[in-house]
Amino acid sequence: MNKWHIVVDLEKCVGCYNCLMACKDEFVDNDWPPYTRKQQKHDDKWINPVRHERGSAPHTDVCFVTKMCQHCENAPCAKAAPGAVTKRPDGIVLLDVYKAKGNRELVKACPFGAIQWNEELKVAQKCTLCAHLLDQGWKEPRCVQACPIRALSVVNCSDEDWEGLSNREELESLYPGNHKPKVRYKNLYRYNKCFIAGAAAYDDHGVETAATNARATIKKDGTMLETMYVDFLGEFKFDKLQPESGVYTIEVDMPGFKRAVKEVELGRESPDIGVMIIPGTTLIIPQFQ
Repeated sequence: MNKWHIVVDLEKCVGCYNCLMACKDEFVDNDWPPYTRKQQKHDDKWINPVRHERGSAPHTDVCFVTKMCQHCENAPCAKAAPGAVTKRPDGIVLLDVYKAKGNRELVKACPFGAIQWNEELKVAQKCTLCAHLLDQGWKEPRCVQACPIRALSVVNCSDEDWEGLSNREELESLYPGNHKPKVRYKNLYRYNKCFIAGAAAYDDHGVETAATNARATIKKDGTMLETMYVDFLGEFKFDKLQPESGVYTIEVDMPGFKRAVKEVELGRESPDIGVMIIPGTTLIIPQFQ
């Protein structure tokens, strides 16, 4: 049968927190038996866009990674607390409201921190994917409905179609392992990959000038990975690089000039390599063909 899935697009999310507020609106002070008890007003976040920054000035970027229960096919919590966790045929994973009562070990059962402890009611809780609404015929949970730019989207499909969609859209799991999440992320490189950024300039009779006609290339072990023209400020950015992946060579070429070369060792952070000065002087700069 078809199962419910969530797609989170890091390129679209701007951190408006509408999803979090919609979740609060639906569950704070509202009991939805047998799905869940009411959510705590302040402490719990069943869905949570977390701000993540890469790079260093002047080349930085920011994304928001929406963290929530992954509704895993192979749910670690179900293995750690059998009987207290229910995996429905439609893929939604729920906590039994009675067996979760007083069962604080359930919080530790999720390696992703998605199960939280309601101190007021002494019960373990988590996202239900608004199963009480979907069972009434709703087409999407409140968090998805409230997302103004559709950074969150819901997909109701078979396992085969889900895998096909994941391959086409390059959807990834937020966490490593074989838990087979029903929540997958698009453009996850904004969170788990690095970039190398810099700028190109030349000496125009004593004036450092942006090399807007230059082309930048990145190589690894002598193999070209990507080449691009710099932007109108002479800047370039090579993204989707694996952290701690070794030494890269950056080359900058511009007609009428010698090649500028710089080696960069990539660690855990995304480096700004500064301005690469292209050797030579300028009279007339022809365009690349």
